[in-house]
Amino acid sequence: MTTQYISALVLSALVASLSAGCGNAASSGEACVEAPALAGDHVYVFSAGSVPPVDDAGLVQPSLRSAPQTPRARVERTVRSDGSETLSGVSQVAAMKVMEYAELGPDGRLVYADVTATGANGETRRLIADAAHGAFYVQDERGAGWMRMAKDTPWVYAGLAGDTSFAPLPTPVSAWVTLRATSASPDVRVLDATTREGRIVPQDQLVAEGEGDERLVIAGDTVLTANDDFVTALGEDTLEPLRIPAVTLRPRRVAQR
Repeated sequence: MTTQYISALVLSALVASLSAGCGNAASSGEACVEAPALAGDHVYVFSAGSVPPVDDAGLVQPSLRSAPQTPRARVERTVRSDGSETLSGVSQVAAMKVMEYAELGPDGRLVYADVTATGANGETRRLIADAAHGAFYVQDERGAGWMRMAKDTPWVYAGLAGDTSFAPLPTPVSAWVTLRATSASPDVRVLDATTREGRIVPQDQLVAEGEGDERLVIAGDTVLTANDDFVTALGEDTLEPLRIPAVTLRPRRVAQR
């Protein structure tokens, strides 16, 4: 597995962030304070097959794309010096398009998430997790409504794509939310949009240790790989993500309770 870095600026930022630990087993707050070099805007593009060619501006060349090189996910991420962060991603999960927005606090806990999964037939399921207010919202073919949920443990969302209940989505945003949540607590509360329930799940049912600093996020039948920096693979058939120069990213909250 190889990683291609598009600009000297991005390469410099990555080297400076090797000691960062926003997703490690130690206190996420401490790790991020010790490694402020990770702070800033980042863009990751995950592809299946070989790395797609890029032009001098760091953009994938559309004319040279082929089916195995089509990006499976794109994530925009803003990390702050206190360890809090926002993530916005678009992923293809089988025949479903998944759009995610998430805010994480300095301690790694999910503060807010807005996730929509759209199937090939146009059917959608949406989940809003407002952990700050202890409420979550689901909208699908069965209707829509808000529900109260305890916020004694970190939240993880599930049940928007795939057949496995109470399993994280096989997307980089969901995997990172899960990894940071399990770094903050040995137990997390998984909110399932399909069942419209929350369930306490032990850390070891969601995350396993890999080689070195590698961690494996278990998302149903898919195992995603991550390290202290971010998610590195969406499964066996994906490469480590391209990191491309980031423009100024804008946080997105489209719903208010």
